[in-house]
Amino acid sequence: MRFYILVFIIFTFTSCSVDSVVNTNLKTQTLMFSQKYKITQENLNAILTMYYLNPILDNVSKDDIFAVTITPNIFEINDFVVFINGYKINPKRLDERYLKYLIQNNYTDYFSVSKPSIEDEVKFIARICLNHQPCFELTFQKYPKSLYYRSVDVDIQYN
Repeated sequence: MRFYILVFIIFTFTSCSVDSVVNTNLKTQTLMFSQKYKITQENLNAILTMYYLNPILDNVSKDDIFAVTITPNIFEINDFVVFINGYKINPKRLDERYLKYLIQNNYTDYFSVSKPSIEDEVKFIARICLNHQPCFELTFQKYPKSLYYRSVDVDIQYN
């Protein structure tokens, strides 16, 4: 009887940790498609990070989806506009379903930016204008789906 209880406990802990490993892998992969920029406003420094989410999304999207985080969340945001290849986008709060791709903490504001995908676009130049400060640019590259790195949680061969 003790043997069966031990096996059950081991099985339970193992199955719980697999989910954690998969989520950690997703978050690590997201970092490969990110760019950071340091912002200074009065006496407060903040880090803006932009992530290109399409390479790691579970489902294919017709839009190019980006997540934008600003840390710390006490950074006051009055005016926030993003231009991706000239396409103007007003960031909105990030949808809960995308949080699993990002490293989360209580000190960060999460936003999403998306635009219709254009097949011929290979490069994204994101021009970010925040709080009437000088705008800055972050650059992202779009790769063929066969080059995207995915963990073993998705058993699909793209090439």
